[in-house]
Amino acid sequence: MFSSDVGNGMIAAMKDSSVKAPARATRRSAKAADAAAPPASSAPKPRSARKDAAPAAGTRRKKAPAQVRAQLLQAASDIATDQGVPAVTLDAVAERAGVTKGALQYHFANKQGLLDALFEQTLMRFEQQMHTRIDEGVAQGAPKHGAAARAYLRTTIDETSPAASTNVLRVLVAAMMTDPAIRERYAAPMRKWTRPDPLPPEAAARLMICRLAADGLWISDLLGYQNMPTRLRAEVVRQLEQLALGKD
Repeated sequence: MFSSDVGNGMIAAMKDSSVKAPARATRRSAKAADAAAPPASSAPKPRSARKDAAPAAGTRRKKAPAQVRAQLLQAASDIATDQGVPAVTLDAVAERAGVTKGALQYHFANKQGLLDALFEQTLMRFEQQMHTRIDEGVAQGAPKHGAAARAYLRTTIDETSPAASTNVLRVLVAAMMTDPAIRERYAAPMRKWTRPDPLPPEAAARLMICRLAADGLWISDLLGYQNMPTRLRAEVVRQLEQLALGKD
């Protein structure tokens, strides 16, 4: 019915379609699989790429400014105690505190700034203790007119909870002794606690004697030249308190 050429052509076409059909089916299956897969953007990111991933082991955490400031003040106090006030340089303090000089200057522009900060810290603690003791004395029924003098006596000679360590106090006293400008700057805020009470001269003098005696005890302790037995010291303090109360 067909010529040999036509027959051969039909056979070849049938063979060709039988080869291409599986290939087309394979491509359709691949497209269907791609359509079923989730978008690439919705796939979970590796943990290392997330913002909330934990820092790698060994990473140094940045210290809080308050912590750095406290370290610098402690370093300045230690150096001044060990080597004297002149040894308190920016480089020395930064090295001792384990920070860069730039980090130090973020808090303190110069050496005097360090000393001023030490004094301000001490004064703040001293005033807090003064207010606490005044309030406690009044609550216990002690006379109001001598409350400040009695609080000054106790706060100045407090050995269990001092406003500052002996080392820091020595640094501040040394700075005051060597520089009149520093002495005036540090003395000014303390005058409100040492000024005479607005009382008749006899009563005012009695309270002033208590303050001056407290200063004497403090200085003798600071310089270490008074080796007073504990019982004698306690009796001195007791008599001063009685004097501040107006009792013989």
